[in-house]
Amino acid sequence: MELSVLALQAANIALWAIDKVSGGALEKAGADVLEFLTKRFQGKLQVRGTKPELLEAAILSEAEQDGEFRNNLEKLVNQYQQIQNNSVSQNTQSGVNVNVWNNPGTVIGQQIGQQFFR
Repeated sequence: MELSVLALQAANIALWAIDKVSGGALEKAGADVLEFLTKRFQGKLQVRGTKPELLEAAILSEAEQDGEFRNNLEKLVNQYQQIQNNSVSQNTQSGVNVNVWNNPGTVIGQQIGQQFFR
């Protein structure tokens, strides 16, 4: 993964995870990125409350200097993206949010092709 893309995505994931309060696989993966970055920048930079551009620059600088940091962060970002890509979210008119992970079938309200009923 391109280093600047890695830094941008990791910064966005960490800052997104700060705002999340509910549980789940995606939130856990985001929390893992946040925890990794928080530990790495402990004493140097406070991840919470940091502007995305500043966090991205810090990640970029650190990843250029430390290949192990880059590899570990890339694994965490890829894990987050896999979970994100495998989820289907549906918002209903009543305001209920439905999350379906790796669903081989259909979700109520999901339209597949053209179907005619008599």
